[in-house]
Amino acid sequence: MKVLIVNSGKSKFVIGENNVEPENLSRDDLLMILNNIYESEENVVIPSIEELDEIRNPIEKEIVQQIIQKISDFSNNVENIRQEVQAQFPVIED
Repeated sequence: MKVLIVNSGKSKFVIGENNVEPENLSRDDLLMILNNIYESEENVVIPSIEELDEIRNPIEKEIVQQIIQKISDFSNNVENIRQEVQAQFPVIED
């Protein structure tokens, strides 16, 4: 699962079928990205430093790097988060 596309020095976050520029990213968009990571069995593709260096606008680059770092942290901990949620809310048998 790819979370960011960098093309021609511009970046866009991949949210379902939509591609959203960082300056237009909303709180709900971020929540949807994290939710997709949590619910997906696919591996999350985090962009490399080289890919992020292609972003021309330094402010955009800094914003994207901060968001990608948080997404990466979440992605690396998603299995632990799932286990914690399952431990807190066990399945109720009928």
